Amino acid sequence: MLDQVIEKIRAGERLSGQDGLVLEKTPDLHTVCILANHVRTNMHGKRTGYIVNAHVDYTNICVSRCEFCAYHRTSDDPDAYVLSSEEAVNRVEVNNVDEIHIIGGVNPDLDMDYFLSLLAAFRNAFPKSVIKAFTAVEIHALAKREKLEVETILRQLKLSGLGMIPGGGAEIFDEDIRTKICPGKATADEWLEVHRIAHKLGIPSNTTMLHGHIESSEHRINHLIRLRKLQDETNGVVAHIPLPYLHGNNKLSRAASPPDGTLDIRQIAIARLMLDNIPHIKAYWRALGIRLAQLALVSGADDMDGTIGQEDVMHEAGSAAPRRMTAGRMEHIIEESGLVPFRRNAFHRAHSSGSKERTST
Repeated sequence: MLDQVIEKIRAGERLSGQDGLVLEKTPDLHTVCILANHVRTNMHGKRTGYIVNAHVDYTNICVSRCEFCAYHRTSDDPDAYVLSSEEAVNRVEVNNVDEIHIIGGVNPDLDMDYFLSLLAAFRNAFPKSVIKAFTAVEIHALAKREKLEVETILRQLKLSGLGMIPGGGAEIFDEDIRTKICPGKATADEWLEVHRIAHKLGIPSNTTMLHGHIESSEHRINHLIRLRKLQDETNGVVAHIPLPYLHGNNKLSRAASPPDGTLDIRQIAIARLMLDNIPHIKAYWRALGIRLAQLALVSGADDMDGTIGQEDVMHEAGSAAPRRMTAGRMEHIIEESGLVPFRRNAFHRAHSSGSKERTST
């Protein structure tokens, strides 16, 4: 069975769901990674992207109560917070950021004016930065609160400075699983529809999948096929980020499988092989850790994400990775993997300043 999948990959043919399950279940992980690296190299050579960015979590108050989340608080918790626009802007510690990544919880007390003011403040403070903000879950919840169509919400957010939406909140596209791990969130269809509308409006996005909890191989492959179908329809997805479930400080850890680095690498590789129409696969070092991210870069991923600055969601879930990194450190990590680093913008094009990019020999 694996031999047949190998022949399809060599011929440049699209893999089926059954092919994906072969990749999921074969004990020969080494070959799966070699295949993914072959595809990655054909697409990108040794070029490996990173970005100078900043993460801002504007609130930790959330009513979704996802079983895997260690970050959410109720409004009555002593450490609950909502950042003002000024406080949020002040969370960004450097001026030359290429991208500002803004997310938060589903906070029922925040209205449209809050989000528009937040975007305007960042646009005024960082006019050269792309603002990547608000997951599909946050946007869907805001539309329900405001009793407006998602398209109306997205049009207003775009006018106020929204340049891209992140891929968070996708988790796993199986409603039985979602009712167990994130029952308060938008459904899979609703998540996909927000991205579909965003792409129609010229707002690109990333996508994610959360793996390593109570999902099966079949759930994961179905998730990827649905993302691939979305991209066939809209061509608006810039990058896909496989996210490992982190077991720290959350309820789901009682039922979930233990952490498994081989599963993490397999999901990077399978994403590259299945998502033939999504140009970039990220090795999100904040979730994977540095060493596993380096392995991911030679197993299908072509990007390490960014310098990040302060980020709390992964930290509170038990990530042992550093909370931030310099551009120089990221370049060194990429070079240690035998690859060629380049600083990119939010859309994965080379940084406009002409920053250092090396040519492989």
